[in-house]
Amino acid sequence: MNSVKFFTAEEIKQLRQPVILPSKGPRGWSKSQVEPVEVLKAFSALRLKKGFVLRAYQFRQGENGNAVVWAMPEDSPFPSPKECPKLKDAFLEPPRPPLALDDLMEAIEGDGSHWSYLSASIFVREINEFGAGWHGCDWSTHEIIDKAPSDYFNQTQRGSEERIPHSKVDDWTWLKKKPKELRPSVSKKNDKIIVTFYSFSGLSTEAIYRHVDTFQAGKYSFKTKEVMIAKGCGGYVF
Repeated sequence: MNSVKFFTAEEIKQLRQPVILPSKGPRGWSKSQVEPVEVLKAFSALRLKKGFVLRAYQFRQGENGNAVVWAMPEDSPFPSPKECPKLKDAFLEPPRPPLALDDLMEAIEGDGSHWSYLSASIFVREINEFGAGWHGCDWSTHEIIDKAPSDYFNQTQRGSEERIPHSKVDDWTWLKKKPKELRPSVSKKNDKIIVTFYSFSGLSTEAIYRHVDTFQAGKYSFKTKEVMIAKGCGGYVF
């Protein structure tokens, strides 16, 4: 049986509760001073599987920050970064502790609802941005949208200047066919669940992105595809 549910950008906004890490700490890689499970607490439809924990290492260099979050058995060791092997092919060569899962989402389960799969899509992006600061930020520059850029541009109350498109209607170049529906959606078809949503970011250049995440029913790991579908003008850099 096929089914589709739509959601609003405001509903998803409530999930995006950033966890602030201390601004000062050791340079380079160190154990995070904040438990990454704090991010999961905003996602009521998701939970850690019994017997697993989330652990994080944080990287600092001046005002720049990044982190890596691992899921692992709760009784497994969590050594200092210097005692761990490095992921040589990954950005900043993060440490990987023994027994850490390849995919953090293998340790996450949910209630099976449409909302739980949309929650999983957002949670992965939020947890990947855990500990990010200044040049380390990427996903946090994205604002999830459910209406055309021109509708945001015409708002009298803009809020954060970086999160609202400033390109006028004629400034936008659509690189892909302009979608008729911009609301976040979750479709269930046989044994597949597909989450689709759109976001705006002004980083580097104002642009609209389409995100499509594909799940197997009952599992919260997914494959994702992101594509820029429209480009405006202007933008900003850190």
